[in-house]
Amino acid sequence: MPTIEFTRRATAAALALAADRLRGRMRPFVVNHLVTVRCNLHCPFCYVSGPEQVEFNRIHQPRRAEMNTAEMVAFYRQLVAEKFHMAIVLGGEPLLRGDLGEMLRVLQGRLFVTVFTNGWLLEDRLELVAPATSVFVSLDAPDAEHDRLRAMPGSFDRALKGLEAMRRRLPEIRPAINMTVTRENVGRVKEMLAFARSLRVPVAFQPPTFDGQFAVEGRPNEESAQTAAAREPLAEAFRAIREAADHGDDVIGSRAFFSHVVDDRASYPCHYPELVLGPVFPNGEVIGCTHQRPIGDVRETPLKELLASTPFRDNAAAGPGCARGCRDWGIHDLSAVYARRFHLGDARRYYRAFVG
Repeated sequence: MPTIEFTRRATAAALALAADRLRGRMRPFVVNHLVTVRCNLHCPFCYVSGPEQVEFNRIHQPRRAEMNTAEMVAFYRQLVAEKFHMAIVLGGEPLLRGDLGEMLRVLQGRLFVTVFTNGWLLEDRLELVAPATSVFVSLDAPDAEHDRLRAMPGSFDRALKGLEAMRRRLPEIRPAINMTVTRENVGRVKEMLAFARSLRVPVAFQPPTFDGQFAVEGRPNEESAQTAAAREPLAEAFRAIREAADHGDDVIGSRAFFSHVVDDRASYPCHYPELVLGPVFPNGEVIGCTHQRPIGDVRETPLKELLASTPFRDNAAAGPGCARGCRDWGIHDLSAVYARRFHLGDARRYYRAFVG
């Protein structure tokens, strides 16, 4: 259960954001940070650290170019100073960084911190996520088929053991499951809904997306794109997800997002680049998703200056007119709140998943 202090902070942050919305003021309050692009799994659908990315990452995001602990801590202190409210920490596999806990402690009690992990290292390195508010564990099937989809034998059992260990030893952290819906597992969505229900954890469903926040000029995505589910099976799966949400399942995502996938809509007014810093890549580069190239570097430029810079403002201004229509529940729903396409039922599910 969340502490009284956390609930107070979450409420204060929500009220501050609501006040900004009423004033028509848009300011970034979320950071999306890839702490590494290294990964210990070989998921063919991953467009950040998947098999077709290996050579690109070796050249453009080698391990030696990752920000070191001191640089990470300095960056996170700036996030606190600039009154950010939320940090999304992902990779690659964040738990490959032994300094993750030290970094996250800078944000503990100050920002809502969500970590995404494949779960392989979670039980053994549980202390690294102890400062987090919520942790998403990737599961793409409710059984050992997950191992085949993730190209790693034993990954289902290790992810499940990590999830169980976290719930037992760190009960203050909110757990969740994230399922990437591909052509290989699109027929198993209903089973995953039942599995999440049996575990009593919220579940999010994400089609692999290849043109959006992590897209960078020159980054390959051929193998990833081949894993996308066909339109009608994907629509059928998200109809089932929408229906489960309507019937009270703890499904993360708005009804508008589920319909966005079902209807295969081309676009929506996107406020993501106005409200989010990043993605910030491991080497400190800030990627402008509307331009798909770096618009700054947190190693070289103080955060306050970067947020006021022309490249950041230009990228933000291009958001509402962007026609990519990214099928990402975080991007979509952040925009939906500001476009008034976010309803009471959506808010209740998010509250149950992350706070209540």
